[in-house]
Amino acid sequence: MNMEVVIGYCGVCCDHCGMRRRIPEMAAKLKGFIEAYGYGEWVGNFTKDFDFNDLMRGLDWFADSSCTGCHEGGGMPRCEVRTCCLKKGLRNCYFCEEFPECEKLNYQKETYRVGEHHERIKRMGYENWRREQEEKTKEDFDNIEYLEKRRDK
Repeated sequence: MNMEVVIGYCGVCCDHCGMRRRIPEMAAKLKGFIEAYGYGEWVGNFTKDFDFNDLMRGLDWFADSSCTGCHEGGGMPRCEVRTCCLKKGLRNCYFCEEFPECEKLNYQKETYRVGEHHERIKRMGYENWRREQEEKTKEDFDNIEYLEKRRDK
C-alpha cells in the first residue's frame, strides 16, 4: 500500500508533523470533553488565570487547522524556503546543492532533523528514504517523540 507521503519544500515529512493530523484531533477531543463536562458554566467563576472563551476559540482554531502541506497551499504564507525552492524549480531542499549550509532551514534542522535526513538520503537515495517515511507514517509516527526527548535533555 503506497501512502504517498507529503514532503514539504523544506524537506519535512508533513505526515510526521503534529499540525497535519494529531493536533487538530486532540484539540477537537479536548473541546468535546470540556463541553461534555460543562466546564464553561463554572470555570470563569473559579479562576481568572485565563479567559475561558479565548481557550475555546483557540481550540476551535487548532481543531480546524489541519495543514494541507506547502505544496497544496498550506504552511507558512510567506515561507522563504518555499519561495526559494519555487525560484530554483526544486521540489524540496534535498535537491539543492546549498542544502548543508542553508540558514533558511535552521528551524527544520533543529526541529525535524532534516540535516540527518539529508545525510540518510545521500546514503540510501531519495526514493528509498521516502519509502522509509511512508513506513513510519503507517506506524503512526509523529515527530513529537523526538521533540519530547530533545526538550527533556
